[in-house]
Amino acid sequence: MFLNRVLFFFFLSATIFSFSQEKVGEKDTVKVNALDEVIVTATRTVRQLSSLPMPVTLISKKQIQKSGATRLKDILQEQTGINFVTTHGGFTGIQMQGLAAEYTMIMIDGAPLVGRKSGNLDLNRISINNIKQIEIVKGPSSSLYGSEALGGVINIITEKPKKETLKGNISYFLSAGSQDELDINTNFLYRKKRLGLVAGINLNSSRGFDLSPKTPYKTTEAYQNYTGNLKLTYDFSDKLKFLISQRYFYESQTKNTLQSDWNAYIELHQKINRVWSINYSFYATKFKTESKFNEELSKYNQTLFRPEIRVSAKFKNNYLISGVGFNLDALERTFFEGKKTFNAKYVFAQYDFRPFQKINTIIGARLDHHNQYKSAFSPKISSTYKINDWLQLKGSVGYGFKAPDFRQLFFNFNNTAGGYVVLGVKTLHELYGTESNVQATPKDLNPENSIGYNFGFEIKPISNLKISINGFRNNIKDLINAVALKGSLPNLNTGTTVFYYENRNQVFTQGIELDLNYKISNNFRFIGGYQFLVAKDKEEIHKIKSGKIFFRKTPSSPSEVLKPADYFGLSNRSKHTVNAKLFYQNLEHNFSANLRAIFRGKYALFDTNNSQGIIDVYDDFVAGNTQVNIAMEKTFFNLLNVQFGIDNLFDEKGLSNSEKFKNNDAVLLLGRNFYTRIRFNL
Repeated sequence: MFLNRVLFFFFLSATIFSFSQEKVGEKDTVKVNALDEVIVTATRTVRQLSSLPMPVTLISKKQIQKSGATRLKDILQEQTGINFVTTHGGFTGIQMQGLAAEYTMIMIDGAPLVGRKSGNLDLNRISINNIKQIEIVKGPSSSLYGSEALGGVINIITEKPKKETLKGNISYFLSAGSQDELDINTNFLYRKKRLGLVAGINLNSSRGFDLSPKTPYKTTEAYQNYTGNLKLTYDFSDKLKFLISQRYFYESQTKNTLQSDWNAYIELHQKINRVWSINYSFYATKFKTESKFNEELSKYNQTLFRPEIRVSAKFKNNYLISGVGFNLDALERTFFEGKKTFNAKYVFAQYDFRPFQKINTIIGARLDHHNQYKSAFSPKISSTYKINDWLQLKGSVGYGFKAPDFRQLFFNFNNTAGGYVVLGVKTLHELYGTESNVQATPKDLNPENSIGYNFGFEIKPISNLKISINGFRNNIKDLINAVALKGSLPNLNTGTTVFYYENRNQVFTQGIELDLNYKISNNFRFIGGYQFLVAKDKEEIHKIKSGKIFFRKTPSSPSEVLKPADYFGLSNRSKHTVNAKLFYQNLEHNFSANLRAIFRGKYALFDTNNSQGIIDVYDDFVAGNTQVNIAMEKTFFNLLNVQFGIDNLFDEKGLSNSEKFKNNDAVLLLGRNFYTRIRFNL
C-alpha cells in the first residue's frame, strides 16, 4: 500500500518460512495469569503487584491486544491519571498526575529512551509489537532511576521465553476514516534448553491525515517506518546467565524528515549463592533526526552509554539491592556550538523488609554526581500495612529531581523573523558575560526537585472486586522557565527580545485517583478509573492574594480584582478525567468484545482575558470531550484471530473548540476511525 512492495513480499515470505514448523509445548494458562501480576519496575526486584506499597498500574499483553492499539500512545491514553497534551511548539507528550512529560521517565526493559524535544518523547515511535506488559509507577522514583523520574516511570517489558517453546505470529492491521494507517507485525519466540531467542519486525505507514483543516499544515504528514528487535539469551549454568538485545527504529516522512532510534542492552547475571547475586549490564542508545524547513537543515544527534553493576541479596523475607553506574550523555544539534556532554556517576541502595508481620517497608536512596550541576541525593520510603485479607493501607514519600537539559544550558537560537533569541544560561554568559544585565543573572541552574506524597488503600470486599484509592501531592521547586532578559544586548537588532532560563516558580499538583477492577461474571469484566486534579503555581496564588491581579470577564466589561476562588490553575490540566472499560469474553465460541470510554474535562491553553498570564475561570476553555472506542475479536481454530474496531464511535469532533481557538494546532478534532486486524498464530 504505502510500504515498499519488494520489502513487504520478502518480509512475508521469510515469516511464513520461519513459522512453518512444529510447535513445542502447550500454553500453561495458570502460570501465564500468575505472571501477569508480577512487576519489577517499582523496586527493581520481582514483586507481586498487590503487595507493592506505592501506586502502580500494570497493563497486560491481553489488554493491549484487545484494545486494538498499534503504538504505545494508544494504550497509555486509556489509563487513569494519564493525559497527552500538545505544547505551543507542537510537541505532544505524556502528563501524569498533572506533571509535564519531561518529569516522566520512559524505559524499555529498564533502559531509558532519549531524544526529547522540549521535554517530550514521541511515543508514536514505540510499537506495541513484542510487548509482554507495561508497568506504570506514579510518584517520585529518582531513588532508583535518577533524573527524569521526578514524577514517575513507565517501563515497557518485552517478551522473554522462560521455557521450551517454538511459536510466532504475524498480523496485518489496516485503518480508514479520520486516520489512514497500515501496520504489519511479526514475532518469533524460541527456547531450547539453554538458548532463547526473540525476534520481531514491525512495519507501519500512513498517507497522512488532517484533523484540523483550517491550520496551514496537516496533523500528521505521510510517513513510513519500521522497527526491528532481537533478543538472545543463553544460560551457561543455573548460576550464570547471559542476555543481549537490540532494537532499531527508522522513519521517513514527507518534507524531508528522517529519524532513527537504536538501543542495545547486554547483561550478565551471576548467582553467587542462595543469598547473593550480581548483575553486570551495559546499555547504549542513539537517537537521530534530520529535517528541512525553508531549505534549512536541522539536525539532532543524541547518544547515551551506561555501564552498571547491581548487587542483590535475599535474606528470608528481606531484600537488599544496591548498584553503581555511570551515564555518558552527549548531544549534537543545530543551534549548539559543537558536541555537548553530560557525565554522571551514581550509586543507589534499597532495603525491602518487614519490621512486623503485617507491615512491609521499603527504604531507598540514590546519589547522582554530575559534571554540569550540583549533586542530587534522592531518598524514598514506602510502606504497606495489611489490616486484614480485604483491606490494606499504602503510603510513600519520596524526593525526585530533574537535571537541567542540554537546551536550557547550551541553546543558541535566533529567530530573526519573530524578533527573539533563546539562549541557554551557559551560552548567555559565554557570549555576553561582561554585560551588567547578564552578570545579574545566575550562571548556573539548580536541578528541579520535588517531594511527592502518595497515600491510599486497597479494598477487596469480595474475591472478584478490587478498589484502589490513592491521594497524591507533588511539591515542585526550582522550576526552570524561559524568562525575558531586561535590557538589550550588543550585536542584536534593536527591539529583539532575549529569553534565557532561570529557576523561579514553585508549583504543586494534588488530587485523588480511584481505580476499580470488577469481574462481573466469567464472561464480563469492568475496569474503570477517575482522577481529580488540582495544579497551581504558588507565586500566582501569592499575587492573587495581594490584590494586584486584574481581569475582565468580557472584553467590554470593566476591570476587576481577581479573587483566589476564581483561580483555575496551570494550563493544559483537566480537573476531571475518567476512563471505563467493559470486556466480554466467550470462551466456548472464542469470541470477545470490549467497549472503552475516555473522558477529559475542560482545560485552558493560556490566559485569554489579560490577567497577567494567570488562568482563571473566566478564560476560554477547551471543552471537555468523551471518546468511545469499541473492538470485537473472533478466533478460528486457535490459529487465526480477526479483529474489527471503531475508535471514536460517536464521532466526537470538538467543533466548538475549533471556533474558540482558530489556527491553534494544540486543539485537534478527533474524527472517527475504523480498523481491522488479522493475526495468524503459528
